[in-house]
Amino acid sequence: KTANNETRELKLYHRWPVRRARPYQRRDHAAEPLITGQRVLDTLFPLLKGGKAAVPGPFGAGKTVVQQQIARWSNAEIVIYVGCGERGNELVEILETFPKLTDPYTGRLLMERTILVANTSNMPVVAREASIYVGVTLAEYYRDQGYDVVMVADSTSRWAEALREVAGRLEQMPVEEGYPAYLASRLAAFYERAGRVETLSGKHGSVSLIGAVSPPGGDFSEPVTSHTKEIVQTFWALSKNLADARHYPSVDWTDSFSGYVNAAAKWWHANVDARWSECRAEAMRLLAQADELARIVNLVGPEALSPTQRWALEGASMIKEGVLQQSALDDIDSFCSPQKQFILLDLVLETCHQGQALLDIGVPVQQLLGLPILARMRRIKSSYSSQQLEELKAVRREIQKAFAGLQMEYAKPVTSKI
Repeated sequence: KTANNETRELKLYHRWPVRRARPYQRRDHAAEPLITGQRVLDTLFPLLKGGKAAVPGPFGAGKTVVQQQIARWSNAEIVIYVGCGERGNELVEILETFPKLTDPYTGRLLMERTILVANTSNMPVVAREASIYVGVTLAEYYRDQGYDVVMVADSTSRWAEALREVAGRLEQMPVEEGYPAYLASRLAAFYERAGRVETLSGKHGSVSLIGAVSPPGGDFSEPVTSHTKEIVQTFWALSKNLADARHYPSVDWTDSFSGYVNAAAKWWHANVDARWSECRAEAMRLLAQADELARIVNLVGPEALSPTQRWALEGASMIKEGVLQQSALDDIDSFCSPQKQFILLDLVLETCHQGQALLDIGVPVQQLLGLPILARMRRIKSSYSSQQLEELKAVRREIQKAFAGLQMEYAKPVTSKI
């Protein structure tokens, strides 16, 4: 009975048209990052709970693995994985692996918090077009109960192709590359259903939307990718060149961006380390400098570079291999906590600082490049789990000891004979 003494029937389901967003009282300001356990995403290009992100990339760049990693290790309470027009074996892989995996945040099985919407490429086109809406409506249903939900759509390109085919059968006027004129507005309406809100019942919940985009031939200027890029706040661009070099996740630090960095920084400063923004900015600067120097090296070789430039190249290489690369098949490295992410980056930057200090006192760069500690910094990510943070912090003493011998040798005062 209600307060007015009216009798109403309570049900365990809601009927709701999937193309219409569910109502709420007001939108909240998103402030907490969605932790994915992937260093390149969380550290360089963070996404907030209630945010919207896109994962574009050509065939073979690793989109599905990135999305499965997000579904596995994100700190959301509910995960909805929509397989829209993709191969059925990808969904079978999730069904086989998720029941065996444990959620690192709750200790329960991952499958208990996961919903799969299976709509493979051999299913009807109309169902493919509807599957994305079904997934986001399910996400809003759990959001209204106060949960933080992440919805992963693989892929929105297949959904757009279904829109194109349906529009063709309805004899609607096509525009660029045969897509209907309302493609951009449909994409915007879908991504606008993301956000952190105060529900009608007064609870607070969020829906984070992550959509994969499969541009033909890796052309990011095609309509679906270009419209999506204008809508989302986080853009994780996958590179075929990085994938060919076996650098996974193949997120290109040049083309990717995040509009949530300043908001995420407040959480990182309060919960992990106050130097997070400083370390992230230094890593991005080293990566950008290495990209510029790589063009010179390709033309005339590394001998044309100054010692400082060669050491900057080595520092960027350590960041790429020791921090950004991450194996989804490694039991230790598949998931990386925010604390471990920062410690790894801080240790690599400490190695760069120690080496630069030795260069300043005249140590030849060749001697620095031959130090065994550089190879160890590339492997250290798989040596310590996210629970072994104290042991990982102790590596700083190894770094200082590795450079101490050269420092003593070249810092000796020169005595002149009279």
